[in-house]
Amino acid sequence: FPAALARRRAAQQPFLRHTCAGRGLPARPGMDDADDKEREALLLRSKTSPRFHYDDWRRWLATRYRQPLDPHKIEDFWWRSDDKIVDDAWLADLFAVPNWSLLSHYVNIGISLMMGATPVTYYLVETLRASPATVNTYAALTYLPWCLKFFYGLQTDLVPLLGVHRRSYYLLGWLIYVICNLWLAILGTPDSTAILLLSFGYTAGFMLADVVADALILECSQVGEDANNKGRMRTHAYYVRAVGMALGALAGSCLFNGPTCADSGCWAWGLELASLFWIQSALILVTVLPLLLTMYELPIRTTGVAGDIRTLWEETFEFLRHDGVWIPLMFLFFYNFCFIANPAWNNFLFLGLNFTNFGYGMLAFAGALLSVAGLWAYEKFFFRSSWRQLYLWVTFVVVVFSFLQVLLVLKKTGIFSPYAFAMGDTVVVAFVQNVAFMPMCIMFFPMIPAGAEGTVYALLSTWQNVATEAGYQLGTYLTCVTDVSDSAIEEGKWAGVLKLTIICSAVQILPIFFIYARTPGGICLLPDSVDATKAQCDDRKSSLGPWLFYVLFFGAIAFSLGQSLWLAVNPDGLCPGGDDDGAY
Repeated sequence: FPAALARRRAAQQPFLRHTCAGRGLPARPGMDDADDKEREALLLRSKTSPRFHYDDWRRWLATRYRQPLDPHKIEDFWWRSDDKIVDDAWLADLFAVPNWSLLSHYVNIGISLMMGATPVTYYLVETLRASPATVNTYAALTYLPWCLKFFYGLQTDLVPLLGVHRRSYYLLGWLIYVICNLWLAILGTPDSTAILLLSFGYTAGFMLADVVADALILECSQVGEDANNKGRMRTHAYYVRAVGMALGALAGSCLFNGPTCADSGCWAWGLELASLFWIQSALILVTVLPLLLTMYELPIRTTGVAGDIRTLWEETFEFLRHDGVWIPLMFLFFYNFCFIANPAWNNFLFLGLNFTNFGYGMLAFAGALLSVAGLWAYEKFFFRSSWRQLYLWVTFVVVVFSFLQVLLVLKKTGIFSPYAFAMGDTVVVAFVQNVAFMPMCIMFFPMIPAGAEGTVYALLSTWQNVATEAGYQLGTYLTCVTDVSDSAIEEGKWAGVLKLTIICSAVQILPIFFIYARTPGGICLLPDSVDATKAQCDDRKSSLGPWLFYVLFFGAIAFSLGQSLWLAVNPDGLCPGGDDDGAY
């Protein structure tokens, strides 16, 4: 209650009713300040917590469900206090009953990201004998829909579906996810092309729903959060998603230990791959879709807002012209691009070190748990810390542990077993990377143009995803210059894996040299805080920034999409003339 009261007092005036000087009831003639305070204290003591009103919910569902919730009339909503005193703080509370749909969404996003990842990767390597390039293409294709969030945001902001901008697309996205999972389940033992294409399809589906959820979080934050807590609801959402990722990783490692795994020496209990796809479909049908009956959306504001594609382009272009926007965005692209994942690492763990599905899944589970810890640590200890210092030590730690993988390849892990060594590397990197993740998400939070929240926020968050996807594609090409074939790994010829490990680790060092850099015009490549970002967004502008942004953005997406789809249908098409024994 004290926290909610603090947010309520700091809320914007247009969203509060029955107020006098921001809170309380109108004073009667002749009342002095002391009387005012006494009345306010009585009012606050009499205030009850919001609760569910079933009859109001039924009327809302029957007559106003398709209408956006007006924050000016929030006291008439079915989630309110009995005395109808306005408290809009619950709008930014992810755990409030009206926001349970979003809460369920982020839990299931986390589960969907991790539950199938370990079994599918194991299935590709051990059953289909897929090459490192194919396995890396699977990772790239399931990451690629994160690069399409901008286009989803554009669609949901500008084109209503069935009369609404958010919930209809949210439903459509999850339905696509369910259909693709059911398709894979019916196939039973899909080949690599079906795995890659349908995995891309179901990821694209839940990404559409995720763009809607992100937009709703942003809109609710702008109404219900004060200046000192901007971005906290977003942090809670990612925290919940990380918990879902931990649950998904645990389920994926424990459930997929059936006959296929037993043949490779796993403890033989569990389900086959098709059963996991049935489960993923059922989870959405049971936990996500029913909560649509309580899901609301806020009005898309129209004052000074992009209402068509041309206006949206002009406003976004003008936003990106600020040197304080496009220059830090270029640094973030470079930073994320440099974290190239070793494309042969999964094949090395399975075929070289003989990791089982369960063992590999436990690595993912531990990493997901430390991701939760990283987000918690950011909110608890680093929410107002210097971003540059965070990025400096995070990058340093990641680079150090990336180079330590060399010792694993050389079999020089000392007193530690290869599994324990890999576990330590996984959990430390997962922790520190999630500490540094949130500043990327909230860096430009307060400066997003009103009314285009879904599109512009999706554009900015997609920018980092595009950089990571470009790194995936570069990593795939690196398999052409080193011998990391499955046969070489199985025979103990790990020179190619060693070379790839050194190359990928060395590239990750590069961003350190630019963290404290400034342009000749005084723009910091990496601002130190939200306030520092706002301070840089002054009259310094350049038309070069938006064009450079769009060339990199659309060019990287087009190239990544083309290459990934080509390799999905032609697994041997990456390195002509090379010896790819991943074909099956």
